[in-house]
Amino acid sequence: MLAIVGHDRQCRDEQSKQPMSVFEFAGHTLDLKQGRLRNGAGDVTLRPKSLALLTYLVRNPGRVIDKHELIEVVWPDVVVSDDSLSQCLKDIRVALGPRAEGFIRTVPRRGYILDEQRLRSYDEGSDRPPPRKLQSTADRPSIAVLPFETAEADQEWFSDGIAEDITTALTKSRRLLVVSKNYSFAFKGRAVRGNDIARELRVQYLLEGSVRLSGQRVRVSTRLLEGATGELFWAERFDRDLADIFAIQDEITEAVVKHLELELLPEEKHAIQQARTGNIEAYHYELQGRQLALELTKSYLVLARRLFGKAVELDPGYARAYAGMVICDCYLRDWHGKDSAPDEILAIADKALHLDPTLPEAHVARGFALFCNERYEEASVSYQKALAIDPNSYEANFFFASTMARFLNDRAKMISMFKQASRLRPDDYLSPMMIAAFLARNDPERLDWARICVERSERASGIHPENAAPLHRGAVALGYLGDMEKARSWLARALAIDPDDFIANVNAAALYAHLGDVEGALQHLKKAARDIPQNTIDMLRNDADFDVIRDDPRFSAILHPRYPGMA
Repeated sequence: MLAIVGHDRQCRDEQSKQPMSVFEFAGHTLDLKQGRLRNGAGDVTLRPKSLALLTYLVRNPGRVIDKHELIEVVWPDVVVSDDSLSQCLKDIRVALGPRAEGFIRTVPRRGYILDEQRLRSYDEGSDRPPPRKLQSTADRPSIAVLPFETAEADQEWFSDGIAEDITTALTKSRRLLVVSKNYSFAFKGRAVRGNDIARELRVQYLLEGSVRLSGQRVRVSTRLLEGATGELFWAERFDRDLADIFAIQDEITEAVVKHLELELLPEEKHAIQQARTGNIEAYHYELQGRQLALELTKSYLVLARRLFGKAVELDPGYARAYAGMVICDCYLRDWHGKDSAPDEILAIADKALHLDPTLPEAHVARGFALFCNERYEEASVSYQKALAIDPNSYEANFFFASTMARFLNDRAKMISMFKQASRLRPDDYLSPMMIAAFLARNDPERLDWARICVERSERASGIHPENAAPLHRGAVALGYLGDMEKARSWLARALAIDPDDFIANVNAAALYAHLGDVEGALQHLKKAARDIPQNTIDMLRNDADFDVIRDDPRFSAILHPRYPGMA
């Protein structure tokens, strides 16, 4: 065993002596002699350990490197957890941006591999080698699918779902570089010109479109544009029965690859079919359920759970719908008193994972179920698996931040992950509120995030005026901004709509605490704290909004580990 380890180290030492000192990949240049990572806009900042990890990966392309080897190299003679490695990989992927998607791939249960075909290397001062022809990023057309527009705000769940599924389908082509929808959807609602979007995302082409849903009919208009000039390559309008939506998506996908002078291989077409449900009604229910569940109110969660349940009735193999059921069940049990057995919820999460072990949402669902069952170490592992599959998964970032990081009172990690979630979902008003809540009161960013929360909450409330969630979250943000009159007005409207909602009362308590109204804060906190589980009590105890009432003995009594609630 010692001889093998020694041999491994000798091999790595010999590799480290190779003369190549400059590496080019995904629009970036890594100069090892200068210790600099650059792109077209200038230097790219990476923490020393993240830079060391990237250096080792580019020096060892094309082979699967296990976690132990990477940890041994980057953290010699230091004991660190896998979390340190995962964080460095996340730093690298964020720094390199969408053009580097897939450049460093996770190989489940084995390690990581860097795509050798997308890497060029040479020694400083030597002539640069000619670019590779077959698989280099430069020779692969690049495209971003922008969020499809809709004239009806309450149909965004459907238009977003179509754009997301077309993005997924295009990624099945190995000859096409597709920007993750989490990057392209960041432009939703922003008045940015197409050429500016293409330049920021560093893509050659843009696919944009619009969707109109009317009863059982759907109209989808799409346009394929050259990013820099806006030149129209292809346009089509599909006016079909709703049942034909998958056929429309396939036709759009095939038209895009055809006009970019590519071709989908048979196995790629098969992969597209496997990536979704084959039942249009199940798809419809799942998309609606996903949109509703994110509001986290009892009425919306109940309806979303019903829709997810209907989706799996229609398609028992629909992994994404099972994952949605788990999220609803956990919130309904822990926040709203639903009598659900933890083992039954976990069994549904395991079902989702069995159906699709590569689905980040399935790992997130299992992590959330484990967290709600107070199995924290296992929950953290599940979240890390989701992030390893897709570091830009909204669900993975949001749920890790709102459960594990908050439970551990790791404010720095929580703020970082909520920021990522906020970027990934431009209509998310909860993450900006949480960022503002946990930033220091004198931090200049705090008011900026509070304004973002108010803007997004106002838009959401305009679309669904019957929903209390954006109102009470926006009220807290207005309190941070000092607009107390408007904050009170928004909170009153929220409590009129849903006076018994758990989070509405938590946020009411937070706002009253911010206003210095101790009695009002404790009254709402007492109402919220009835019949909630231990981990939720622990998170509330650490909530920054309650700093001003934390020393009041009634605060500790209300959030006592075995506080039974009051009539």
